[in-house]
Amino acid sequence: PGLSVEAALKLPREIQLADSIASAVANADYISLNIPYIKGEGGTHGIINEDIIEGCKSDAVFLNFARGELVDSGAMKNFLDRGDGRYVTDFPDDLVWDHRNCVVLPHLGASTAEAEESAASMAADTIRDFLETGTIRNSVNFPETSLPDRPEHCVRFTVVNRNVPGALAAITDAFSKGGLNIVQQINHSRGDVAYNVLDIDTKGHEDVVSFKNVQEDITMREGVLSSRIIYGEPGMGYAKNLGGDYFI
Repeated sequence: PGLSVEAALKLPREIQLADSIASAVANADYISLNIPYIKGEGGTHGIINEDIIEGCKSDAVFLNFARGELVDSGAMKNFLDRGDGRYVTDFPDDLVWDHRNCVVLPHLGASTAEAEESAASMAADTIRDFLETGTIRNSVNFPETSLPDRPEHCVRFTVVNRNVPGALAAITDAFSKGGLNIVQQINHSRGDVAYNVLDIDTKGHEDVVSFKNVQEDITMREGVLSSRIIYGEPGMGYAKNLGGDYFI
């Protein structure tokens, strides 16, 4: 907000000091507003007013990405009506938003039609990936986790557990006791939560019962919160440890 003597001495020699906003912008081709909006006496409400705008070049371009209230809308409309000037802003104004010389941009990039469509598509793809492959992306409370495509003759397990020592060993021990071989796996943690994705070889274990028995064993192990076998219809095969009770 202020210019110290030390900072002023560092300015390029080409810089010319002006004693007012009006004199600073009088010969400007582009005028960018970069000041805070302050209400009340001595504030910046309507600081770009008729006196300042009248003194600008007729084809000057105003760029306002600070606050809409900095500009006197009536004065800006009169300026746009009579010349070739432009007003570019991301704050829609009732008087000038549809003016031929006004360019109004979305205040947030996420508010564009393209961005909203992409966001919706991304959300759908993210959930589909989780249901079909166990992949987690863009989660606010789970670790980013992705395992390569499931090999042929494999069933995919996902396991959520508390991020404590021995939890992963207990999970792999359950597979070992069930006579099941882990082909590939990944384990990531975030804070108090850990997430595992494991591909299990089905050779010699074509029956569903053996996998269900191992799933129950894993789910009821100390520190395990839930598990899922990914097969058939996406979203099926979920199991949870609810206070020591096995829930499917």
